[in-house]
Amino acid sequence: MMLKQYYPPDELKSFVSSILIIKEFTEAIKIFPGTGAEIWVSSDAFRMTTDNDSITDPYQLIIPRVNTFTASPNHSKVMVLRIRHDALRFLLPQKTLNYTDTPIALNEIWKDRWFEALANSSFKELLDCFNRTKAKKKPHFIDEVLELLYRNPTKKITEIAEETGLHVRVIQKEFLKEYGITPKRYQINCRLEHVLKSMVVEQDTYRWFETGYYDQSHFYRDFKRYFTMTPSAFLKSSYSLFYNTKTKYPLR
Repeated sequence: MMLKQYYPPDELKSFVSSILIIKEFTEAIKIFPGTGAEIWVSSDAFRMTTDNDSITDPYQLIIPRVNTFTASPNHSKVMVLRIRHDALRFLLPQKTLNYTDTPIALNEIWKDRWFEALANSSFKELLDCFNRTKAKKKPHFIDEVLELLYRNPTKKITEIAEETGLHVRVIQKEFLKEYGITPKRYQINCRLEHVLKSMVVEQDTYRWFETGYYDQSHFYRDFKRYFTMTPSAFLKSSYSLFYNTKTKYPLR
């Protein structure tokens, strides 16, 4: 299966981190819990499943925080837009938790169907949607908390509370209300996402010490719990191709 990763156009870089294009989607892909979101676009419908939900549609949004998603091949071209962790709240019309951990057809979120232009690699409609929604959203201290958690996944919540001047319970309550998971779980996702990407680039399983794990057994236990396989098995699997962010190309 041919998969290439591209830099997004300049006008999208504030909220899209990369664009992946699969010329012919022929092998199932697992998408593991992380920090961002993905918009999947294809000319033909494809199936996206979790343990509890399944939909078939050519335009889908996935936000994996606890659940693992499986995308089934449709033997057609697929484009995946990876949405930045710090921009996701400003793209979605409702709270993030309303879209988390279940596959959702884009027409369930946006009735004007602007997203159909993506099938023709037109990004103006996506940019317009983002700008419209962001203009309606008020600044919230949770944005600062999210960024602190992302940049410092080993920092204690009490330290973040002291740094922001907010009470720990306020942080936990507001974070859960917006994102549907606890700050602690988000930090675990950050750590494992970082080490997973490092593993794929370096092709070794010894990157755990960079993300605050004090011993290998703790890291292996968390990795297997959240990714359902050992680090070495992950590197040997076809899923690792989807997480290799080492090489990006200009999007022509």
